[in-house]
Amino acid sequence: MNYLKQFQGRFIGIMKWEDFETFWKLLKNQSNDWFFYDLTTKVPTQKINIHNDLNKIHNIIKELHQERYCGIVYSDDLQQPTMVKIFHPKNLGKSCGSSKNPPLPQWVISKIKPIDLSYLLPKEKTNWLSKFFK
Repeated sequence: MNYLKQFQGRFIGIMKWEDFETFWKLLKNQSNDWFFYDLTTKVPTQKINIHNDLNKIHNIIKELHQERYCGIVYSDDLQQPTMVKIFHPKNLGKSCGSSKNPPLPQWVISKIKPIDLSYLLPKEKTNWLSKFFK
């Protein structure tokens, strides 16, 4: 399967915090040989051990996502994941991704080599006044 097709495919949302913790432990136990793609940086070219990255993301989620539910981590499979999308708690857009341009995940962890997804990022909104303030 190619990366974009998998990225746009079916994912299972993790809603309960206890399910998130269980899933996170599973990822930590399988932390070797993953591509770790932070969409704000360049596309990775090599697989790495993601254990430290998982710890950092866990801390960000726990600190910034003060909700009764998780709802920002999605996986293609909860037992044998090959792609995981993680949304930044401060970039969730409109609820449930129902907006015209739903937000992209901040981080994508995958077993297959990623492609550049920057073209999916929303373009800056401009109006006629903006050209005078550049």
